[in-house]
Amino acid sequence: MNYLPFTLIAYFLNSLSVTINKILLNKSIPDPFVYVFYISVFSLILLPALPFTHLPANEALILASISTLLWTLGAYLMFKALKVGLLSRVIPIIGTLIPLLLLGQALTSSTISINQTWAVGFLVLGLIFITILDWVGKFKKEELIFELFSATAFALSYLLLNQAYQKGEFFSILIYSRLILIPFILLILLLPTLRKKVTQSKDQSINLLGKSGLIFLAGQLAGGAAELLLLFSISLSPPALVNSMQGTQYIFLMLFGIFLKEKYTKLSLITKFIGILFIALGLYILNFSQKTLPTKIGITYSPRYAMELGLNPKTTFIKILSDLNLKYLRLPVYWDEVEAFPNSLNFSQVDFYLNEALKRNVGVVLVLGYKQPRWPECFNPPWVKNLIRLERDRKILNLVSKEINHFKNYQNIIAWQIENEPFLSYGNCDLPNDNTYSRLKKEIEIVRQSDQRPILLTDSGELGFWIKPMKESDIFGTTLYRSVWNPVFGQFSYPIPPVFYALKNTLARSLGASKGETIISELQMEPWIPDLKLPSLSSIQKQLIDFPESKLTDNLKYAKETGFSSIYLWGVEWWYFMDAKGYSKYLQSAKKLFK
Repeated sequence: MNYLPFTLIAYFLNSLSVTINKILLNKSIPDPFVYVFYISVFSLILLPALPFTHLPANEALILASISTLLWTLGAYLMFKALKVGLLSRVIPIIGTLIPLLLLGQALTSSTISINQTWAVGFLVLGLIFITILDWVGKFKKEELIFELFSATAFALSYLLLNQAYQKGEFFSILIYSRLILIPFILLILLLPTLRKKVTQSKDQSINLLGKSGLIFLAGQLAGGAAELLLLFSISLSPPALVNSMQGTQYIFLMLFGIFLKEKYTKLSLITKFIGILFIALGLYILNFSQKTLPTKIGITYSPRYAMELGLNPKTTFIKILSDLNLKYLRLPVYWDEVEAFPNSLNFSQVDFYLNEALKRNVGVVLVLGYKQPRWPECFNPPWVKNLIRLERDRKILNLVSKEINHFKNYQNIIAWQIENEPFLSYGNCDLPNDNTYSRLKKEIEIVRQSDQRPILLTDSGELGFWIKPMKESDIFGTTLYRSVWNPVFGQFSYPIPPVFYALKNTLARSLGASKGETIISELQMEPWIPDLKLPSLSSIQKQLIDFPESKLTDNLKYAKETGFSSIYLWGVEWWYFMDAKGYSKYLQSAKKLFK
């Protein structure tokens, strides 16, 4: 069940309760102790439902009871902070500290995803921007201490409650956790000093039949309903996610203020607008992170690259099919290998790999055309060296025609990829221009006339615009690289969440690209070697440092969070190269990924 609607309704109700609390704290209930007492009494309204529940397991009951006490302590400390600080500052600070504390715990325990971590960050930023100009007045050390301890108590309370809900049924745990408050309430009523504080002082007590009493009851009703919904949300999701959405409460409060004709400065409106944008982005990411699709995992295999690493490409390929229980394969067809001499095509080497894949029912994406996976990407036969570009393009079209007519008889080919990242300026290829686009469209037309299987076009995930290849393809493939190297910045990692690729996909589709499937055609699963060296010519120790084994799992986890249903891993040849060098942990970890 999705926790988001319950959480949003909860914060709407809580915004009503906060407004009432402000009135009461300023006028009717100056003592936080009195206020917490009545909150505790009001929470017992759920006890008549006790006969309709069952006793939770001991561990769940203990966790929930401690959680209730911690929440009560947190509320008391919050009201103590409100006594020495301003409501407009105290509530947002505590509301910021709680998700930050919970986020720290979630990161150490890996209970939330990468997308959700970014979402929490955006939501907290939004909360800060919406409220920052209200953090006025001089801070007191006492106030900051109360705020920190209040947030800590709340955070611990939510963590324990989430654990309790994992061990039992929500409603029973909710009801039985309130029993712990009965001794607390009775103790106050039995001790004369405390009883006098909550029942006899005219300044402190509440006349429930009077105006302030009715306001109090309305506030408690809204707050109680909000708390009930928040608790239910926490039973469905990690507390860090639920509490990070507190910024939505301030959007509701701002809307109430506009309705009541409160005045806002231009600067205030700007900061609140920025805050709303951050919160909207955070909510979008949270909603996106709820969607999960089954993932198909395949590989790109380059026999040429395997040979460059000192491996036997055919033997290695058969090992791959066996070791990984492979189901999906992307296979390049290099021009200089199949047409070493003009008009003399030899597809026998490619046939070997297709036939071996066919024996094991492996679906193949075959890459046709000029620009292919692996450096230097454009593999010109020696005889085209002196041809002008127009003449060479004619030869490429002829190559594609011969390729499709030969390979279309293989039933295990599931898609045709035409060129590799044709609009990206990379490799020893001509710079992309109108002629590139024109030739690509002709290549596509040749393939479509000969076969009805889908056409895949690819682009760089981080550097490409995607729109052109999306328009011309049935399937679009994006690359996804986490750690790269270039001469200016050296080795660095892209600081972007997985949802970036999903947003980019949505934007490109909305700008006129055809509606089709998007896949990850290359997921980085090997180090990016500086200066385009081969791994065999680079320091093994440097490779171990730049790409530790854990990145195999981390990168696949990251890729799955993009929401794309098919992922082709890039670097299988390197796993076997490292295995041959005595570092078998990469291959062993990779085998687990395919299970």
